[in-house]
Amino acid sequence: MAIQIAPHKVVGRDSLIERVWKNLQSRSLRFTAERRIGKTTVMRKMLAEPRSGTALIFVDLEKVDSPRRFTEVLLTEMWPWLSRKRKAANWFRTFLTEIGGVEIAGVVKIPHRNGIGWKAAVEKTTDGACRHNADTLIVLLLDELPYMLQKIAAKEKRAGTQDHAALEILDTLRAMRQEHANLRMIFAGSVGLHHVLRDLKGAGLASEPVNDMPLVPIEALALSDAVTLAKRLLDTEDVQVVEADRERLPGELAALTDRVPFYLERVVSRLAELESPVSIEHARQVVRQQMTDDHDAWEMEHFRSRLEIYYPGSSTDANGKPILNASLARAMLDILAVARTPQTIDEVWASMKAQMPLDDRNQIVRLLNSLAQDHYLTSDSEKRYAFRFPLIRQWWVLAQGLSS
Repeated sequence: MAIQIAPHKVVGRDSLIERVWKNLQSRSLRFTAERRIGKTTVMRKMLAEPRSGTALIFVDLEKVDSPRRFTEVLLTEMWPWLSRKRKAANWFRTFLTEIGGVEIAGVVKIPHRNGIGWKAAVEKTTDGACRHNADTLIVLLLDELPYMLQKIAAKEKRAGTQDHAALEILDTLRAMRQEHANLRMIFAGSVGLHHVLRDLKGAGLASEPVNDMPLVPIEALALSDAVTLAKRLLDTEDVQVVEADRERLPGELAALTDRVPFYLERVVSRLAELESPVSIEHARQVVRQQMTDDHDAWEMEHFRSRLEIYYPGSSTDANGKPILNASLARAMLDILAVARTPQTIDEVWASMKAQMPLDDRNQIVRLLNSLAQDHYLTSDSEKRYAFRFPLIRQWWVLAQGLSS
């Protein structure tokens, strides 16, 4: 898990957060980004610096794997805010007693059979919160929601049940957004929601539960902000820099880490452990060491291992034999990792056909699109594809043993 930066120390997110607040006046939102980019950091900074007339409630759903647990976590996070107003607090305590729930040391627990079910408990709690705070814009920050939905669906599949609880949670959240004018939501997570929706549609999803929630991309820092952060980290860690590289090192650090705060912090932290004054070459060596470290402190293996999860199933090649979709995706990433220039769809298609007996070009088009949605790739105005992050490309070349 990434270490969270204190909100007042976050660099380069003010203009993004300003846009988010502007959008929240009229709609709910979905944050999309690669892991480590800072989705949670943005939400926690908003939580620490709320706007007048708003109430933000952060709900971490990473460990939730059932609708009942979802209800408990949501009610637990809403309780401290509801308890600030006597009328709302009295209402909530009465409601909790009616469903057989208890609140102990700020943690809400509800029985497996509470008389009204998890859905009604969520709806009634949200309805009470909105009614008792009609003059407040309530924003639910639902972190790792896609991961929770994925776990709930997988648990049902293992149990052989067809409750479609993940679908019901999404539909319930949408209905709540539509019913209450003073309620907004932000969905975020390290698993792409589009993957979860794809699987749920296969299980019978007919509605479009998030088409009222525009995507907000969380990008790497702007270069100037990344340089500012690098300077601040070097000062904070009291890193001694050789005179010749003192001016250039912050910019080099920004470039080496793709302007991603998580990697910047890790590199500077490692430089701080060196006894002698550091140089640009030291920074390059630290990044290289992390790229080749089998202990994988940066958890880069995630980019390779998740392919089987993101691209399940198989397709048929030109000889009628099955080929795993994950294998196709991996082969495409291999091609693009060593390509000297961004590749067109036809160039990727030609390279893939040279390696495998393929006859479905549309399959390659769909996979390229999915790999872009999952932040492996990016495409330019000519629809030429390349790795989105040079750092990930560098790791991929090394991890796959490719010749760049």
